[in-house]
Amino acid sequence: MEIKINFKKVDTGKRRCRICGYIYDPKKGDPLRNISPGIYFEDLPDSWRCPVCKYQKWQFWIILEEPPIPEEKELLLDEN
Repeated sequence: MEIKINFKKVDTGKRRCRICGYIYDPKKGDPLRNISPGIYFEDLPDSWRCPVCKYQKWQFWIILEEPPIPEEKELLLDEN
């Protein structure tokens, strides 16, 4: 019996500009605009723009990824 488990993708906190592909990473912030590391994208001021192409915040997509796979690759199921 084969069982497939699908994991929901999770929000990485990163955002990608749909115009130029720039990625805002909250772990790095935006040093060009004095945005410290640790500032979430949603907490950036509304006046913040993409540092590459100058587009507005609403031009950014959420970057999702699958959670890490557990070390154990097999699950033991009780079929009783």
